[in-house]
Amino acid sequence: MEIILLDWTRMGNSYCLAGVIVQEGPIQVVRPLPAKHFRAEVRNLGWSPWAMDGHARWEMFEVIGPRPARPEPPHLEDLWVRTLRSLQTSASLEQRRSILEATAVRLGEPVFGIPLSRTRSALYLPPGTGRRSLATLVVPAHAIDFSGSHREGSSGPDIRVHLRVPGPGDRTLPVKDHHLLLKAESGRAGLEEQIQRLNEEVHRMGELVAIRLGLSRPFVADGRESPRCWLMADGFFSFSHPQA
Repeated sequence: MEIILLDWTRMGNSYCLAGVIVQEGPIQVVRPLPAKHFRAEVRNLGWSPWAMDGHARWEMFEVIGPRPARPEPPHLEDLWVRTLRSLQTSASLEQRRSILEATAVRLGEPVFGIPLSRTRSALYLPPGTGRRSLATLVVPAHAIDFSGSHREGSSGPDIRVHLRVPGPGDRTLPVKDHHLLLKAESGRAGLEEQIQRLNEEVHRMGELVAIRLGLSRPFVADGRESPRCWLMADGFFSFSHPQA
């Protein structure tokens, strides 16, 4: 099995990855999980920087030792794998566009197959519900605005994106796009400079931006009594010329 790496998000000190299987027919998104964590109670143990740093999105990988994972909605993309081996090549521009188009949801339609629930400041799905945990939303660049703050006890700033679009609505989401954040952080930039860089970078992507949306693994937040799968912004691509 070969995949094209699509999502690369930060998850604590590791990375959460997702890719598209290279095959004829309908697009199938998978979330490769390291098989060494097969017995973990919660599937929130990702790939180490040691294994992934130096690679890029849209890079093609051979999946070694794939094994189906027990369905845990909304995370129906999970796939246990022994390892990933780079094929030292990347998807063409045409392939990239096709993937973003095929995974895009229409504005106004439920992003994950069923409507998201809301709190005062966040969107989520209850564990055990939903038809998928990853999707693409295409929005105008002018509807995207970044902000940030320092949270007590956190090792870094809390970066958020404000979206003014139907679907998720007028909402602010945590940003987990590793490569976009890496560009903003270069040169030990302060928070204000990071936010400026993020806004400039996204507006350079063109009129339309493809935002990869994802749902977290279930966890309790904001003093809630039960774990929930929270909506996050996993990736930002130019819709016309998808970059790495």
